Amino acid sequence: MTTMVCFQAAGAAYCLPLQAARSVRTTADLVSLPDPAADVAGIIPGDPPLTVISPLENDGRHILVIEANGKTFGLLVDVVTGIRQVESADIRPAPKGQGRPLVAGTFDTDGHLVFVADPTALAERL
Repeated sequence: MTTMVCFQAAGAAYCLPLQAARSVRTTADLVSLPDPAADVAGIIPGDPPLTVISPLENDGRHILVIEANGKTFGLLVDVVTGIRQVESADIRPAPKGQGRPLVAGTFDTDGHLVFVADPTALAERL
């Protein structure tokens, strides 16, 4: 059994392992970077500043703060929907066709597909 934090982005349902999640913030303090790298939505001022990525192609209102692969960063999401337990046996392999790995697997809940985001793959986008 794995505890996941669930969220929505660009009309799809996602989750990632809770142990990678640190907090949820709003986009109120998000500042755009001049000439940002691909997938970078901006930064949240602080010491150090928090880089926020948006590989899910959404205009989210929330930032899910994640720690993975020795990096702390934000993921732009539409909304964080909650915490849930997922049986490891229910998670299917990642779908084929991803340009750059982001989704580590999928599962169904109440007839809806949920993508399992890979925190390490997200960290590699920085």
